[in-house]
Amino acid sequence: MSLQDTPQSERVHISFFGRRNAGKSSLVNAIAGQPVSLVSDILGTTTDPVRKSMEILPLGPVLLIDTPGIDDEGSLGEMRVARSKEVMRETDIALLVLSAKVFLEESTEALPSELPFLPKREKLLLEVFQEENIPVILVFSQMDRLSDTEKIELKKALEALERKKRAYGIQSIQRCSNLSSEESANFTGTGGNKEKRVSEAAPGTEECKGRKSASGTGVSERIEADKRSEGIEAIKDALGELLPKEEGRRLFSGLSKEGDYVVLVTPIDESAPKGRLILPQQMAIRDLLDYHAIPIVTQVEELKAVMESLGKKVKLVVTDSQAFKAVEKILEKDVPLTSFSILMARYKGFLSYALQGCAILDSLEDGDKIYIAEGCTHHRQCGDIGTVKLPKMLEKYSGKKLSFVFTEGKGFLSEEEQKELKLMIHCGACMLSEREVQSRYRDFLHKGIPICNYGLAMAKMTGILERSVSMLREPKPDFSTILL
Repeated sequence: MSLQDTPQSERVHISFFGRRNAGKSSLVNAIAGQPVSLVSDILGTTTDPVRKSMEILPLGPVLLIDTPGIDDEGSLGEMRVARSKEVMRETDIALLVLSAKVFLEESTEALPSELPFLPKREKLLLEVFQEENIPVILVFSQMDRLSDTEKIELKKALEALERKKRAYGIQSIQRCSNLSSEESANFTGTGGNKEKRVSEAAPGTEECKGRKSASGTGVSERIEADKRSEGIEAIKDALGELLPKEEGRRLFSGLSKEGDYVVLVTPIDESAPKGRLILPQQMAIRDLLDYHAIPIVTQVEELKAVMESLGKKVKLVVTDSQAFKAVEKILEKDVPLTSFSILMARYKGFLSYALQGCAILDSLEDGDKIYIAEGCTHHRQCGDIGTVKLPKMLEKYSGKKLSFVFTEGKGFLSEEEQKELKLMIHCGACMLSEREVQSRYRDFLHKGIPICNYGLAMAKMTGILERSVSMLREPKPDFSTILL
């Protein structure tokens, strides 16, 4: 990731769910304005979630996620469905795509008491979205495949569904059609140049004939393009209404102001990425600049000289967690000190919960199983913090022989693997969205498994936990809010 990019974890995650051949991929392409996903008439064309980071007006930086069909079959199909369900963990807004034709065909089997009707598969999916508190836009696709009579039937059904949509957890109901005309290279659904709508020129007139000749596009094609444009623009508008409202969530909220000197200690060792800073360090520099503060970036070896030069001007020191011990020895006792990982725990909304989980480190026993979760997928080095340094520190601190299990990236322990865990320690989760982090932590809180994070665990084992969080004003944790 370059300094100019918005990281995926900071983008609004918009996911597309539905059956095979419902038109999910075509809709993704139309909204993106480019061929993000493969489109064909073959069932199960999308076999794995497809992610595309984009800047889409008026939505801003988003991550579009196309998923396999929820009705995929066979052992391989079940794996694809499981992948689709995993995407829900990171979804901020869901688009549930349902073929209008399929909807009408299945609604003929509905009993009068079931009206307004929704097919079973989609209804079950909506229930999951409600449980996860994910806002949903229900999109009826492939409208162009309906006869005039079917369009009248659909209109009546949608009027009934519109009145009851909140009961299903649906925020908006939209329609779209004719999205898969890739040969026209019109993925945006803009219908080409729309300075004048074709309806302004009567069919058969010289003006209309001239337009057809000049553009190579007939009247009916232009009308359909305009309809497609209106459908996509309406969906974008609906997405805009559901975008999370800015709440001023900042990495250094309450910690920095204009003119403050903040020292960032960034060790460059064998585990550091080549030629760049890691994401939390990039985020810290940018946030401090936004505050018009003065970030000073240094390594541990130069920290003493930096502190002697700046003296009492330094308002805060933020270090890589694994350098806590070395940095703490250099600093005066009255200099506020914390770590990037601890700031990320607060930024993601879980500092209080993770802080409470630190207490379990004092009661570990031989054989206790510790789960260490890494949110990114970097190449493991010999001195890797998650799989090497942290386990060694835990066994040295506890004096016990512990059992460890590791995951990285999107991978997460299954329900069966979570049994008998004593503690989960997560990285700073800079590569994961806030919603995905909340979903992960909520799973463990429901099961009564304590949670912690790298920075807090290392501060605890270094003996400076209280110092590392003293400047972070956190309210007393309310577990009811996360266990909903």
